[in-house]
Parts: sequence; C-alpha cells; structure tokens
Amino acid sequence: MTSRGLYFVQSAATVLVALAGTVRGQDITPAATAWVQRLLRAADPPAISMAVWSSRQDLPPASYFRSPFVWTGARVDLTGKAVWNSFNGGFGTTAISPLHVIYANHVSGLYPVGTIIRFVTRDDEPVERIVRLSARIGDTDINLSSLDVPLPGTIHWFKVMPEHWFLQSRHQAPGTVGRLPCVIMDKNTGSVAVKDIAGFYPGFFTTQTPVDPLRRRFTLELGSGDSGSPMFILLRGELLLDGIYFTRQGGPEVSSSIRLLDAAMQGSGCQVTVADLGSLRLHQ
Repeated sequence: MTSRGLYFVQSAATVLVALAGTVRGQDITPAATAWVQRLLRAADPPAISMAVWSSRQDLPPASYFRSPFVWTGARVDLTGKAVWNSFNGGFGTTAISPLHVIYANHVSGLYPVGTIIRFVTRDDEPVERIVRLSARIGDTDINLSSLDVPLPGTIHWFKVMPEHWFLQSRHQAPGTVGRLPCVIMDKNTGSVAVKDIAGFYPGFFTTQTPVDPLRRRFTLELGSGDSGSPMFILLRGELLLDGIYFTRQGGPEVSSSIRLLDAAMQGSGCQVTVADLGSLRLHQ
C-alpha cells in the first residue's frame, strides 16, 4: 500500500471513530482494556517477556517447549496460530475453524496445495495438517485454505469479532490507558505483543505503538515476512480475531468478511464462529 493510500485509510478512520461516539450501548473499550492491563500488571516483573517459546526446533525432529514466562500466561490459548509451514517456514497463518486457516492473499503463492502447516498444542505436541484447497476472499487480502483433516480439540481455532463491532468502541485520546489495545503475534509465533488500535476504515484497521509505558514494554514492530499475522481483541481471557496484517501498520478486518468466508466454507460443515460479546453486544 502506498503512503498516500495509508493516509486515506487513517483519515477515513478518524471520521468513523467520530461516528462511533454516537452509537448507543455499553462501550467495549473499558472491558477490552481491563483484560490487557490486568495481564500486563501481573507480568510486570522483569523475568516476564513476549517470547512464546523457551526453546523450539522447526526442522525434523520438530520440538517445542512453551515458555512459562510469557505475559499472556497459561489461560490465554495461542494454539490456533500456526508456527511453521513446509514451503517457506514463515508468514502468519491462523485457524478460524477445525478445517480452515487464513493468511494474507498477497503471499498465497507461498502456500500451494500440499503445503504442511504445523500447530503446537499446549502440551507442546506438534500437529500437522495439509493444505487441500485455497481461495481469495472477495477483493480483500485474505486467503482461506481448507485442510485435509479437521484439527483436534487440542488446537484452539479462533472466534471472530462481530461485523462493525468497532462502532461500540470509544477511542480515547493517545496517551491515555483507556485507548483500545489489541494483541498481535508475529509470523512464526515467536512473540505475542500489544499494540494500540489507531483507527478503522470499512474493511481495514490500523495500529500504532502504545503510548502507555506498561504496554510499550510488551510491544513489537512487525517486519518483512509478518504478512498475515493476526490482530486480536482480548475479552474475558479469550483472543477474538479481528484482522490480519497487510502492512506494518494494519490490514484487512476479518470481521468485515464473515459472510464471504461462510460462503467459501459452504459444504465443509464449518462456518465462522462469531464472538458473543454478551453485555457488550452491538446495538443495531
């Protein structure tokens, strides 16, 4: 995306954020912020880090050992983010059903049919599945691939935030702890980190480095090869998928493509599971 295009996205996002203040209903911002801040405060000792693994070996014989010091702790399930694939080893891949994963369409040529995608259970057991079919979702930078065999229950596929959920969010000014945080993972799940949401444009999100000092201790900048890395909202201890990265600043919202994803999944027996926000449910 060109810098001009990104500017347009951010400018339009400012308009939508202003409109969000007119939507009635309980605000999602305090609840999402509280979960992140609670985990970060508990992780404040210096020994806690963003590293998911204390050791890992991607090439055969594959072995993985989760770090007991990652700031998300044991409650937050990260297993639905793939750690490796047989074609190029990297890029972000995220499970959204037992039979489906998504990643950035502009790297879809790096996931040909027959590619092995590896996940790791909470007990550090590798789980491998093979790409069977692949398709771009509409005109977005989202690609959906179906797997040869359903993932086991030990791999947590992610629910997706409801469409237009951000209209239920009050974006406070930069520099305040109340600014809405999100959780991201890099291409091979080496790290799990925090960013602040900068704004929304229809079908697109942008993020920025947190202003809050505590969050800044647990942030990272995405780089080359991180395309497709997921962006989550953390609520009630659960990561809810909202988007995947196209540039270092943001990317397409998965939540804006739920109907297209369901259509592409037709006949598989699976569909997108939309998160129930409970008392934070969107008001139509």
